[in-house]
Amino acid sequence: MARTLALKLYKPLNIFSPQIITTTTTTISFSTLHCRTPSSSSSKKTQNYKNPTPLSPKSKMALEGEKRRTRSDKLFNADYIHQFGIDKDSHFPVLLGEILDVFSSSFRLRSFIDCTLGAAGHSSAIIQAHPELQTYIGLDVDPIAHGKARARIDSLLKNIQSDSISDMKVHILLKNFKHIRKVVGLVDDELLTSGVDGILMDLGMSSMQIDDSGRGFSILNNGPLDMRMDPEGSLTAEDILNSWPATEVGRILRDYGEESNWYFLQNKIVQARLGGGLHSTADLANLIRSTTYKTKGGRQGWIKTASRVFQALRIAVNDELKTLEQSLYSCFKSLGPGGRLAVISFHSLEDRIVKQTFLDIINNRLAEKEIVDYKDGVDPTEIGYDLAEKEHWIKQVVKGSGGIILTKRPITASMEEESFNSRCRSAKLRVIQKY
Repeated sequence: MARTLALKLYKPLNIFSPQIITTTTTTISFSTLHCRTPSSSSSKKTQNYKNPTPLSPKSKMALEGEKRRTRSDKLFNADYIHQFGIDKDSHFPVLLGEILDVFSSSFRLRSFIDCTLGAAGHSSAIIQAHPELQTYIGLDVDPIAHGKARARIDSLLKNIQSDSISDMKVHILLKNFKHIRKVVGLVDDELLTSGVDGILMDLGMSSMQIDDSGRGFSILNNGPLDMRMDPEGSLTAEDILNSWPATEVGRILRDYGEESNWYFLQNKIVQARLGGGLHSTADLANLIRSTTYKTKGGRQGWIKTASRVFQALRIAVNDELKTLEQSLYSCFKSLGPGGRLAVISFHSLEDRIVKQTFLDIINNRLAEKEIVDYKDGVDPTEIGYDLAEKEHWIKQVVKGSGGIILTKRPITASMEEESFNSRCRSAKLRVIQKY
């Protein structure tokens, strides 16, 4: 009887695949192998087996990043995304297909709140997908976005021929999502008791905000050092750069920008005050560009350093991180039984807060959490849902006493969506459901 040898054949490593490495076992018969011996006439022709090439530090970082997230396997439809963008060239709603999976047609959505309305791309898709929707609330602190969103949703409702949609109560308000509890009470007092079915928070900046040089968010387009999301706010980036204590400027760059050269840049910013200060985005960008090559961070280019500095200032001006943490608790409290909160974050500071706050919420009365792995999708009935269909976008859940996290690892954009819209590269989606 021929002896057999079990070999594990490894597929090539692909750092861009959600399944980093897979193996298959193949049985090979010795009788079919032509083994060379030292006395063989062809022994001089030796096979040169090379060791696998070690991964570069950059590849290792990419591999680790892939392990900590779940790339979306949703089929990307560019034409569908175009339908909900502002125009053909800018601002497309990120992870739209994935959001529609979270709030799918099998998920009864009678009330919905979009905490970051923007251009109403996500909201428009949700409204079209849920004719049973009875109450819709859209919030935004940006008056320009608020005006565009209102016009867009009004136009959408006129074009939809549905009796149920015509009965839907629509409330589009110029409010910060930190006031969500107060807003719900003003709109419908009973909704505070029964709770909302779905809430969405998209924490990213819209392209129309970035591309508007007058807002001060753009690195490459000159404008005032403003960076206020709410034009009624009193604090600007110019105030911080020209009048705040040097130690506070450094703390902002270090904690909010995660900038390794924060101390060097802090001193350069303070020195610039002696020459009249920094008063435009070009002033700040030129300071970073002229000094970055002297620093360790300069190896990555001044643009990346500038991005971190601009991010830090924007977070400080709008008090984003503190507002986010408080608002997550308020949003979850506003959910009804079975209600879902979906959050799209765009940088590690935000995602860290969302992840930790979700864990804190579900573990209010439990010291340990239960992790359940569903490789082929999860049957909602197995974890206490009232839904009949399987939801294949759910891979792993984290269960606690107060709720269940439906995304143990965040969902990120597919490779196709990244190619279509480069601004979605850093987007991460996390979802929590109330019991």
